[in-house]
Amino acid sequence: MNIAILETWYLDHHRKLPFRGKDPYQIWVSEIMLQQTQVETVLPFFERFIKRYPTVRALSQTDDETLKKQVEGLGYYRRFSHMLRAAKIMVEQHQGNVPNTYQDLIALPGIGEYTAGAILSIAYQLPYAATDGNVIRVLSRYYGIKDDMALVKNRKKITALHQSLIEQAHPEIYTQAVMELGALICKPKKPQCQICPIRASCIAYQQNATSEYPVISKTKSNAVFQWMTMIVLKEGSIALRKRQETLLEGMYEYPQYEKTTIENWLSSMNQQGVMFESVTYLLRVSHVFSHQRWEMEVYVARLKGSKHPDWVMVPLSDQLKYPMATAHRKINLSDILKKDDENA
Repeated sequence: MNIAILETWYLDHHRKLPFRGKDPYQIWVSEIMLQQTQVETVLPFFERFIKRYPTVRALSQTDDETLKKQVEGLGYYRRFSHMLRAAKIMVEQHQGNVPNTYQDLIALPGIGEYTAGAILSIAYQLPYAATDGNVIRVLSRYYGIKDDMALVKNRKKITALHQSLIEQAHPEIYTQAVMELGALICKPKKPQCQICPIRASCIAYQQNATSEYPVISKTKSNAVFQWMTMIVLKEGSIALRKRQETLLEGMYEYPQYEKTTIENWLSSMNQQGVMFESVTYLLRVSHVFSHQRWEMEVYVARLKGSKHPDWVMVPLSDQLKYPMATAHRKINLSDILKKDDENA
């Protein structure tokens, strides 16, 4: 690969993004936010985040719930719990600085090979490869690699190739150049080969076969979960539950149960000492995660007597103060309350 041409292209054509630069803290924050998330989605969150938490030390002083409320809507919330833990360790062990060695970075919660490589190469100009999906696509096409990238052994091989290239380059420029090429030019569909700076020696381009790379074997289809999602109301308050499950851990949700008949659900609640004046079905809502889909039947339940021990009752006016994932936030509470009033 002609690395000099690629780096020159990047210097002339890269996007002006707020996290571009050599501040290791901002690079770390941006890389965590960009995991499984598009740049356009991340930008407003990043700017608000840096304004609220301008340094590692400032971030370390918040709490998990406040932090998750700050990033509500980005998804994959465990990464932010890891980020908070990492910030506290940086303050305790690294004087509030983002470490500049691979061993120290990789030891931190939520920082893997890719994030460590991005921080070290961009912020500290050290030759550590940061291999993500964009890089795998670029290198697979350029070198005509038809190994199945769903297999760990093949991803390790392409990472080794990527490492050999960065050792010949300006790390901070090269890392961003390959990422930018994958994001802007070497796209998964309809790549802009006619304006690619390295197309002349790209095997996929020469073969007119960009759609064949990278090779990734099919994964299992998303699991579908059927839920009964309960909007539990009592005297101007609403019930929320703080999730303990790995998915969306620490986020709040409306009480949610595996789908059954409403009679069976009410019987189960009664056995736990939870009684209702009325339960009314209102609508159906779907939400797709990366590996599963939720189908939610939404009910309004008027609580009579004591709440369930897993619930916290909060004033309706305060409900938005609690961090809640998009899956439940997309349930329009004001519309539901209006419909419930109409059905009353």
